[in-house]
Amino acid sequence: MFTIKQMEALYWVSTLGGFEAGASYLNVTQSTISKRIAELESHFATPLFDRKGRQAVLTSKGEDVKEIAEQMLRLNDRLALTAHSAKAPPFRFRLGVTDLVALSWLPELLATIMERNPGIKLEPEIDLTAGLLERLIERKIDFVICPRITQHPQFVNARLGEIELVWMCSPKLYGADRSMETQELLKLPLLIQSPGSILRPILHDVIDNPKLPFAQTISCNNMMALAELAAFGLGMTILPKAFFGRHVQEGRLRIVKTDIPLPKLEYFITYRNDYNGAFFEDIAELCRELCDFTAREPQ
Repeated sequence: MFTIKQMEALYWVSTLGGFEAGASYLNVTQSTISKRIAELESHFATPLFDRKGRQAVLTSKGEDVKEIAEQMLRLNDRLALTAHSAKAPPFRFRLGVTDLVALSWLPELLATIMERNPGIKLEPEIDLTAGLLERLIERKIDFVICPRITQHPQFVNARLGEIELVWMCSPKLYGADRSMETQELLKLPLLIQSPGSILRPILHDVIDNPKLPFAQTISCNNMMALAELAAFGLGMTILPKAFFGRHVQEGRLRIVKTDIPLPKLEYFITYRNDYNGAFFEDIAELCRELCDFTAREPQ
């Protein structure tokens, strides 16, 4: 009477907001999607979609059916996994991370995923947090590791860990062993992440505090570039302690103690709960095992 393909068509057309988008996601023609929806609607006395506008908007009856369809699709996924393997990987895994992950433990993560899942096609993307979460919502990536979560019932959020942030500058700029007085700090240019970075709102009380009027502010959207600018002696910056530990050991950067406290940067894992749940849970556990924000030595 009802088929999984019909349930898929209704769920993805309504979720993505259009027949064309649903067809593209399911890799079928738009006429195929329309036929499946028509077959499904033939069992009901009222339409499941309101066809007055260009968007695929569900009617109240359609909303009821979608809720049931989602349950059926999840049960179908569980049945398929049980029949094959509880951790059978998807053919393509689209992973989004920030540059801090990419420059530290991402290589080991990807190598381990490939070792455990031969034949899987990995598509890592590196971007700022805002861009990653936007692409996750648009279903253009599957799994995100970043310092922010998305509050939505379709997403699973899991805490990964936290990173200590410290004040840093070139030893040429400040070589004293004592703590730097606030007035001394404010006389130096502040090298800070651009507005698109997750650190901006986290450091709001420092950067945008009228009681801390820095003489000059230089913004940049790349953490490595900020470190290089600071190492050159252009100003004071705020960076993850573990990742830039090698810079400190080499004498290129110096950790500076001040009376201005800094928050810790928390990282999270976020993924959808409506497909490949067992595989994503396995990847999340792997992330917790491998998570290490210490910069890797160049090969």
